[in-house]
Order: sequence, then structure tokens, then C-alpha cells
Amino acid sequence: MEKMEKKEIAIVNPVTVAGVTLIPVSKATINCWHSKRVIAFSGSTQPVSIIIVTPSAKKAFRITGEEITLDQLAQEIPGIWQTLEEIESGSY
Repeated sequence: MEKMEKKEIAIVNPVTVAGVTLIPVSKATINCWHSKRVIAFSGSTQPVSIIIVTPSAKKAFRITGEEITLDQLAQEIPGIWQTLEEIESGSY
């Protein structure tokens, strides 16, 4: 039986309330197993961090509560800076 796994970390549905934007970041995992007669799939999502954007600051936190820099998060999520610009401009 062969197994294939794909993992992706991505932004999930930002929410803005009273000028504060909460941007959840989740890891999605998809697994596929197959043999000559059977194909099976499974998947899961897991929150990994959150970005908080206010008019005066942008901060990121791991799900454990540890604050991290946006540069650290950008290493895990290519394109995060572009996404943040789109969110701030209202074009996301």
C-alpha cells in the first residue's frame, strides 16, 4: 500500500470587528492511501497561529499564546505580506 501526504499552512477567513482584524492561520493535512483495489482519503485542519491587525499594530501569536514576529510567520506562509496588504486595502 502506498501513502501520500500533503500539508499546507494558510490563512483562513479573516474577520474584522470594530476596526480589529483577526486572521486565523491553520495547517491542513490530506492523506491518501492506495493499493490495487482500494483508495482511502483522510484530512484534518488544525489552528497554528493568529494574526491581529489594528490601526496601530500587527501582531502574530502561536496557538500556545507565544508572540512571534510576522517575519517568522512569513517563513511558514509564503505570500503573507501580500495577503496582509490585500486585507488592509479591503481587496481580500
